[in-house]
Amino acid sequence: MFTTGSKYFLGLSVLAGVAFAVSMFFANPSALGATALIGLVGALALLAGVVLYARDGDVGSGEVTASSNRPAPTSMWPLISAGGVALLLIGTITQPAFFLLGIVVLVAAFVEWMVLCWSESASSDDQFNAGIRKRLLNPIEFPVLGAVGLGLLIFSFSRVMLAVDSRVGVALFIIIGALLIVGGALFAMRPTLKQGLVTAICTLAAIAIVGAGVSAAQNGMRSELVAARYESDHEVQRECGANATEHGDSGVTQTISSVSGVSATVEFIDGKLLAHVQGMTGFQNAITIPRSSPSNIIFRNFDSGRFRLVAHLGTKQVTEGVVEEVVACTQLIRSGAEQLLTLSIPKSSVANGPYFLSIAGIDDQSVDLVVP
Repeated sequence: MFTTGSKYFLGLSVLAGVAFAVSMFFANPSALGATALIGLVGALALLAGVVLYARDGDVGSGEVTASSNRPAPTSMWPLISAGGVALLLIGTITQPAFFLLGIVVLVAAFVEWMVLCWSESASSDDQFNAGIRKRLLNPIEFPVLGAVGLGLLIFSFSRVMLAVDSRVGVALFIIIGALLIVGGALFAMRPTLKQGLVTAICTLAAIAIVGAGVSAAQNGMRSELVAARYESDHEVQRECGANATEHGDSGVTQTISSVSGVSATVEFIDGKLLAHVQGMTGFQNAITIPRSSPSNIIFRNFDSGRFRLVAHLGTKQVTEGVVEEVVACTQLIRSGAEQLLTLSIPKSSVANGPYFLSIAGIDDQSVDLVVP
């Protein structure tokens, strides 16, 4: 009844279900881990059903036709689709930009893959099939790829100009512009040049610019630009001050839902900041939080007025002579409200202590943060 492929996927789905049960009942019940495991169970069960329905793709001898002599089609779009799925997963735990990029990659791969499958079954002539695919997709592919490539070159060149000295930047701009003009003129004067040679020269130049941009982005902006950014009043964002901000304190949440893994509860009562650590009786003067894993702290305001909890996570050197304070904070909340503050300190943190909690605008109340 069960084919070899269906047995394999059914076994994997059972193992994934066991891993889901163990994670939920015996390990830390992380919402992200549970979601990933239950999604894996569903995906494997779906694959098992598809393989069982298709009977492992077995074809009877009477169903073999002359078209089976054609070579099996090859495509890069399954690999690109897998990369898009990987970007989706990375985006769920890192930056939303990776999630959006994964969606774009999956949509593009889906369209390209479907058109490729349709063109391959259009006729028995592979050249004709490739031609109709190009006529359908090239008017879309070339402008999109050109815009993406041009934007990547512009962004890479901008990183180089921001990293190098201002006098070097002027000379570099003149030299690169002159090289582009001279190269374009030579290509126009010698139309008999081989297309492969022209493509290789342009590709090497683009790789050089993108590589220089990546290197410059890692080094950051030159010191005077960084200093000007942090010294200018219009560039500094004081989101953790005692006063309300236009964007940071809009749409304030006054309550929190059920949260697992709470490290401590901090209360502001009658002008005093008190901390209650989970598993310990009474109020404490210090809270211990681990590195490389999120720590949830509940802040409750029982004083009159609107206050915010600020986590001071030390200072770090942005560039030579420029030091930035690392802070995280809640929104301003009214009396009787509560809000969650999540702290995540990397294992190789570049910030120097001390670490402590305070109330914005109140200098004489604080709770120490111990970070092993």
